[in-house]
Amino acid sequence: MKKLRAIFYYLTTGVAIGVLCCLLLLFNVNYEMMVSQQLVMFIFTAFGLILGIAYTNINRYVFFALEAAIFLIALIGGKTQSLIYIVKEFVMYHGPVKNIFIPTIIVVVVINLINLYIVLTQKKYQKFYTREERKAMKEEEVKLSDLREEKTPEEIAELKHKRKIQRIIALIILGVLLGLYFFVPSIKAKTNEAFSTISKLDTDVVVAYLRSYGKQAAVVSFVLMILQSIAAPIPAFLITLSNAAIFGWVKGAMLSWSSAMAGAALCFFLARALGRDAVERLTSKGAMESVDVFFERYGKYAILICRLLPFVSFDFVSYGAGLTNMGFWPFFIATGIGQLPATIVYSYVGGTLTGGAQKLFLGLLTLFALSIMIGIAKKVYNDKQKKKGGKVVE
Repeated sequence: MKKLRAIFYYLTTGVAIGVLCCLLLLFNVNYEMMVSQQLVMFIFTAFGLILGIAYTNINRYVFFALEAAIFLIALIGGKTQSLIYIVKEFVMYHGPVKNIFIPTIIVVVVINLINLYIVLTQKKYQKFYTREERKAMKEEEVKLSDLREEKTPEEIAELKHKRKIQRIIALIILGVLLGLYFFVPSIKAKTNEAFSTISKLDTDVVVAYLRSYGKQAAVVSFVLMILQSIAAPIPAFLITLSNAAIFGWVKGAMLSWSSAMAGAALCFFLARALGRDAVERLTSKGAMESVDVFFERYGKYAILICRLLPFVSFDFVSYGAGLTNMGFWPFFIATGIGQLPATIVYSYVGGTLTGGAQKLFLGLLTLFALSIMIGIAKKVYNDKQKKKGGKVVE
């Protein structure tokens, strides 16, 4: 029941965000003409659904604050009638507007009554903690070692030997790659150019860059996806959109999916071979502590859920899974299944949308990715404060 309440509340909150964005677009004729209201509503409705799946606790003010902002802006801007047209676009109704006016009012009233009930009965399902209580709970969080299955001395020795061999192989591979980068000028120049191109967060620039390689464009794209999976803080969907624009959405999806799978497998192998210390240097100690316990508890199901979320860091999921006791094949299969829907959606968008609609989609995905990066940055800052003995920001 708690999960259903959260899903309903956040789903309707996502719809409210979509309506607000569509309403704001109506104040500019150029944006209104080049951006699809259906796309905006779909993205934010999906975003709300994802929030409902990810969180059980709710913020009692968000939905009603958004609703108040919608009606206030519509009233002041003289756009109250436009709200019905937004609803009409969202539900893909092609009849007269007057036919959906009363049903829309009824639905809005029912949604408000349900959300009001959810908020008023929130204390029954959600416990509220003070700042001090939250800090105490964080200090008592379950550590990864508490979830590990106990092993015999023989199993531990065998595991250490296996990890030692993997570590040696990983170090050799990294050594060769670093050697090529630092001692072969042409490879260094091309690598720097690749990262510089992706960092611009512009699909047109990435498309032009890949096309400059002619028949080798698919190979270059494959390598770029693997590189961004390992070390680059660049959203993978940027390459996915570019692949679709160059090769068509079907072939582009196949290329993006296979290269993303290769990158995930490599991140998993690096985490498994090099261990926690190396991974924490690549990411953040606090961030990895947050994900590895979650993975250890829920295994491949956690991987599947994380892969379905469009704004969860791809490499963090792979690195985190590599630090658990999870087997490679359960991880690989869950990654493949979970990654496929997002890859198909991004590829379809990249291969069919153009102009403002594609830029809006890219902007929203970047916004979601940045929200995760902000959370990671906060974790890094907290780690440094802990080491200095300073006060941790809640």
